[in-house]
Amino acid sequence: DETAARAGRRHAEDMARVGFTGHWGSDGSVPEERYTAAGGDGFVMENAGCFGDATPRELDPDPRFSAESLERVHNAFMNEKPPADGHRRNVLTASHTSLGVGLAKAKGFDIACMAQEFVDDYGTYQPLPRRAQVGEVVRVAGELRAPAKIAGVGISRVEAGKPIPPERLRKMGGYPIPPPYATFFPKGFKTPIPLQVNGNRFDIQVPLDDRKRPGLYGVSVWATFPPSNELKMVSLRTVEVGGKSGKKGAR
Repeated sequence: DETAARAGRRHAEDMARVGFTGHWGSDGSVPEERYTAAGGDGFVMENAGCFGDATPRELDPDPRFSAESLERVHNAFMNEKPPADGHRRNVLTASHTSLGVGLAKAKGFDIACMAQEFVDDYGTYQPLPRRAQVGEVVRVAGELRAPAKIAGVGISRVEAGKPIPPERLRKMGGYPIPPPYATFFPKGFKTPIPLQVNGNRFDIQVPLDDRKRPGLYGVSVWATFPPSNELKMVSLRTVEVGGKSGKKGAR
């Protein structure tokens, strides 16, 4: 998956250049934000591995990777033990449909920095704006493919990313996907605005407005995979939302 690989390369190069391992970028970016910026519209789950001495280095402009250096990173994921085995479980998740891998290394180091971007791709979606204003209404529409069955649309928000010092990056640990502050379901369910559904096609216009606060908003699409009724996220895209402009309009 070249789109996911672009997002992975961006993060792998960042880790190698700055000297850390983690899911936040040195610019404050998060996995779904980098995936959206690369052009992705599915749902991405990231594994990341590098060194972590917080020492800035120059990137190798023409990196070559030994099989041993790549196996070292991947084996670190696969050798994890429950319950601290999130990377291993990510590799083994059956719902992933594709994978993009980003690699980088610092000059003079035979240590591979790797970002594995596992993608769940079960639909086609109308484009979203990359940037919007608080309160702006956006159209969330698309069509899912079997075996996924449309269940809902969610909106989440986190603070906009800011540059993070290397020493802090080393200590930040795992990245939790933000839960929606609002979820929209089809008619017949309790929902702020009914999601229009026709077969596996869906359409809704929703405001990006979490108590008038700007930030990084996440637009998620949720599905079930019959016979299970468990809700699973199949798309997560981000929109940078700024201060209120007083204008609203569907995109």
